[in-house]
Amino acid sequence: MKEKTAKRQSLNKRQPFGKYLKEQLKTRPAVTTIMVLYLAFCLASVIYLPISGRARDGGYSLVYASVVPLFYILEYFTRQKTPWLCVALIMFWLFGSFIGACYNVYTKFEIAGSKCWDDIMHFLWGMVFTAAGFSVIKIFMGEPDSTKKFFGCLVFGLAFCLMIAVFWEIYEFTVDSVSNGYDMQEDTIVNSIHSFLLYPGYDHLHTLVIEGIAYTELYDANGNLLYTIEGGYLDIGIMDTMWDIIWCTVSAAVLCVILGVDRFIGGRIYKVVIPSIPAQKQEAAPATEDVLAEATAPAAEEAPAEVAPPAEEI
Repeated sequence: MKEKTAKRQSLNKRQPFGKYLKEQLKTRPAVTTIMVLYLAFCLASVIYLPISGRARDGGYSLVYASVVPLFYILEYFTRQKTPWLCVALIMFWLFGSFIGACYNVYTKFEIAGSKCWDDIMHFLWGMVFTAAGFSVIKIFMGEPDSTKKFFGCLVFGLAFCLMIAVFWEIYEFTVDSVSNGYDMQEDTIVNSIHSFLLYPGYDHLHTLVIEGIAYTELYDANGNLLYTIEGGYLDIGIMDTMWDIIWCTVSAAVLCVILGVDRFIGGRIYKVVIPSIPAQKQEAAPATEDVLAEATAPAAEEAPAEVAPPAEEI
């Protein structure tokens, strides 16, 4: 019993963080390469952006750079190992968000005339946070060894992703509401609107439909023209918010379907997308059963033997 107790304690003992980090850097070359390249770009941006007159973006560079040590700290304390493909997906999403915001890629990148870099990032967002949600529930439930547990983890991963997406949109709305220097819920030019409010009588049963809007003029209370919006009417954030959530939901659902199908054909995609639980945590649970078995065994051995009844006297 003492030997098994000592083995269990050694399995659960966490090595010093410095030793752990050195081991991870040496034994996971693909992950290390991704992290080094990402970190180098962020630190270079810390110098370049302030020199070019964008001190605020230089501060953002430090925030993005801090993701690298945070990644290893989270792995260390949760005792999970993130496969290299999942790391690549996470870091590409972070890199894309970084250059989108700090290098104006959101407005420069186009496909078929559409500025879609933000949509791409939110699509990746859905996959990243669905995988993150799956790994979070695994910390408490362990490796899903049954189909029921596996699909329960998938549902939690999807819900976790959508929860983070909603919190992010609330954050964007809050920042835009309290600061004049941000427009995180970006405006959209539309050519038609349909409104209950503008319908004469406002009965909440009919809408006034206005189509073919070419431009919008904004005036102050004195009749002075403030601004002319060319191309249509200005939507101030609702379309951007909804498309962000839609892309996030679609990608999260796509990943759940892929992992669900993969579950029945070998689980190869699962192994390269979802962080794994090391042997220490998997072996910790059975060890408890061994201790209980050994604790009850001596009791059975030490039970007093039955005393034979005295022989009858003749």
